Amino acid sequence: MKGAGNRSWRGRGKGAAVDLLDRGTWLRGAGALAALDTALNAIDAPAFVVDLGGEVLHANTNAQVLLDRDRQGVARSLADAVAGAPAASMWRLTPLHGAEQQRGYLAIMRPPRHQVVVHDLLHVACERWHLTARQTEVLRWVAQGLTNVSIAETLGIGQGTVEFHLKIIFDKAGVDNRATLIAKLLEM
Repeated sequence: MKGAGNRSWRGRGKGAAVDLLDRGTWLRGAGALAALDTALNAIDAPAFVVDLGGEVLHANTNAQVLLDRDRQGVARSLADAVAGAPAASMWRLTPLHGAEQQRGYLAIMRPPRHQVVVHDLLHVACERWHLTARQTEVLRWVAQGLTNVSIAETLGIGQGTVEFHLKIIFDKAGVDNRATLIAKLLEM
């Protein structure tokens, strides 16, 4: 399936890309798919649209990284989550409805419950990357899995201000996205 931009998601095999348009009247047209792609990529965590059986129909950029690493494991985990398996609690499932019936789920990966001791890592990052107090606070909430909107609300600042601080943190850490930032933080 082609998403917005240059990214594409390879579905069930060569030439068998999942096409949401074939799923009836759920999503119609390229505009709907572009909107879906934009909405999913606004989610900072790995996010998938899956059908009622847990099969991946669409993935954001962060989710695509997971698929590239372990497609079978991710697929199994999502299918288990949709089936209600307790071990699959790493996914937050939101039902997606078509005209009058449920068509699938939005599956967003939850941050691990046993977060690494972030305080020590933040202290090292703050010194190594020469972060200000506010940049350290933004990094703390990023490490906890909050979105830019949630960070803004938590700190009582605008979303644009969060994005500004995050860009500076990216530059100081030598990364260009959240996932790489977290990976670099965990390597400290």
